[in-house]
Amino acid sequence: MVGLFKNKNFRKWGIGALVVIALVWLGISFSSARANSAAVESEATVVSLNVAETVDASGSLEAQPFASLTWNTSGVVQDVYVKAGDQVKAGDILMKLNPGSVSSNVNSAQADLANAQKDLDTLLSSSSTDLAQAVIDLKDAKQAYDEAASYLKYLQTSQKVPQTYTKIFIEETRGQWKYRYKTRDFKAPAPADWIADAEDDLALKKAQLEDAQRTYDSLKDGANVQDVTATQAKIDAAQATVDSMSIIAPFDGQVLYVESQPEDVVTTESTALNMADLDHPYIEAQIGEADIASLKVGNPVTATLDAVPDVKLTGQVAAINALGKEDAGLVEYTVRIDVDKVAENVSLPLGSTANVTIQVKEAARSLAVPITVIQNESKGEYVLVVQADGSTKRVDVVSGMIVGNLVIVTGDLQEGNTLTAAQNNSLPGGGIFGGRN
Repeated sequence: MVGLFKNKNFRKWGIGALVVIALVWLGISFSSARANSAAVESEATVVSLNVAETVDASGSLEAQPFASLTWNTSGVVQDVYVKAGDQVKAGDILMKLNPGSVSSNVNSAQADLANAQKDLDTLLSSSSTDLAQAVIDLKDAKQAYDEAASYLKYLQTSQKVPQTYTKIFIEETRGQWKYRYKTRDFKAPAPADWIADAEDDLALKKAQLEDAQRTYDSLKDGANVQDVTATQAKIDAAQATVDSMSIIAPFDGQVLYVESQPEDVVTTESTALNMADLDHPYIEAQIGEADIASLKVGNPVTATLDAVPDVKLTGQVAAINALGKEDAGLVEYTVRIDVDKVAENVSLPLGSTANVTIQVKEAARSLAVPITVIQNESKGEYVLVVQADGSTKRVDVVSGMIVGNLVIVTGDLQEGNTLTAAQNNSLPGGGIFGGRN
């Protein structure tokens, strides 16, 4: 043996062999330690969560009613009585033009209005004021009857009544069943139930007309009806002309933006201001066709606005448009979400982008696992459950909603099961040299 080591070639070979053996031993030891560490890090526990199924979408904050008020005549603005944020009532005068800047016919309308009102007062002075109301009621009843009769005749005779046909069906796409909607506009004779409804409405309008006629007949001797009617028409026309010099609130609401300012020169259709009823805001959201079938009216909603992200809104689905619109190859459906009332000191900017979460199913107890332990192959998704003896058992699962770093799963699992992402190997580390990094 001593002789062998005296041989230089043998000494070189022997030293090399010892180095190889040492490297093999170190590789196995390192791989074993690394595998043990990775196994610990890759282990996880099946947990139970209470999770509600939701649909996320975006939209914009709107208000109804909303009005952009415009001028009905030209002139110079004299008075502006409101500013942005003011609350107003229907009929409030919000702005006025300088009378000297408007056309002569507008100014003369004020005199016409005063004279016509005086004439009407004279006509009615010798009779009950009920006659004037009877004249108006009779006129309205006659107009309503004529419109109902005309509509019924149209339905009975027209062969091209506009109608809409909507077909709802289910089809399979990539292994999933989805609702599809097809809407077709067409013209054809009116359906029988439309005609029946129109006949009922005409009968009602006829009864109302006869009642108004009887009331009028009992009062007509108190004044000349034709004179009253003609005078009232003059008052209405003159009032409309006089009102053109002012901006008048059409409903109760809040002033959002004031465009016209004193000394501004305005023309017909110039915008004066915008106002809306902010007591009933709503969100108009767009929902993709993959989610629309899961929604229903009444679903609870939470939302935030990009303009005021700290304000948390709540509400519910109020309406779902069953007719989708295609945009860039995607079909989306408009959903209206009524927003619950917020504190008076909170301002909600109309038009702001809204981020909504719609709860489509109530919270239910579900099992969840870390995303990292879900494995996949041609047969589908699965996890490896660590058994009591340290071996692993494959359990097929179906993953669902992601919650943080967890994913909801269904399968033959129990809360508390230990899972691992590592496969069992006969040698630690996957091979004699520790496998791949």
